[in-house]
Amino acid sequence: MQINPEFPAHAWGKKMKVKKVILITGASRGLGAHAAFGFAAQGHGVIVNYSKSDAEAQTVIHKIKAAFPDAAAIAYKADVARREHVKEMFETIYSHFGTCDALITMAGINKDGPSLDMSDEQWDTVIRTILTGTFICCQEFARRYDGDNGRIITIGATTAIKGRKNGANYCSARAGVLNLTRCLALELAPKISVNAVTPGFIETEEVMTRYSMHIQENYRRQVSHIPAGRLGTPQDVFSTLDFLINSSSYITGQNLMVDGGLLMR
Repeated sequence: MQINPEFPAHAWGKKMKVKKVILITGASRGLGAHAAFGFAAQGHGVIVNYSKSDAEAQTVIHKIKAAFPDAAAIAYKADVARREHVKEMFETIYSHFGTCDALITMAGINKDGPSLDMSDEQWDTVIRTILTGTFICCQEFARRYDGDNGRIITIGATTAIKGRKNGANYCSARAGVLNLTRCLALELAPKISVNAVTPGFIETEEVMTRYSMHIQENYRRQVSHIPAGRLGTPQDVFSTLDFLINSSSYITGQNLMVDGGLLMR
């Protein structure tokens, strides 16, 4: 585990004028990084969790601090699939901030391959990171939270609903997350709301590469299936996260689709 060395412990804590303390797992890139920047801009304390790339995580923190020098934003390295890592991460957050008000479970991994050729390692790694990791983080968050307005947001996938070739491990893990969300919503109400946000085709580097959408023909073909007539943006996803964190008070157990109407068809 590792804390951002450029944000020392003595600078943390209740003296920091933060609105809420928000832990975002898998936030060193893509949608997680965009969300971290957005919530920091609003004056929330943000913990950018990551598991591998120190450089990417520090880049997120540097961008936040460059734009908002007084932001309470830190990077914390921990594998969400390892209970001891997650427990230590929460203990550190509580020791310095005194609370953790919201959890967004962005952490994920892909190890694609045909189902008949998929190894146990491919299956286990994806299931543990996405499904087990989400469960561990939600459980450790809820065990510590003692307020009346907590927020958990899990991340789904359109392929968790419709499936896709060569992604049985990923699709199964995300489908599990959607049902885990409903179970937790029932158990943790009314003090903690639990909802899922399911992005569709969002214009991130991972999506553009996975579906070869840098090729115009592929791009046009994918967009032609989206009623909204365009790919989503990271801001589209953030707006939904923002709503659930800051505005909603009577929504729980739901899966909010941010897909431009893709699965409506």
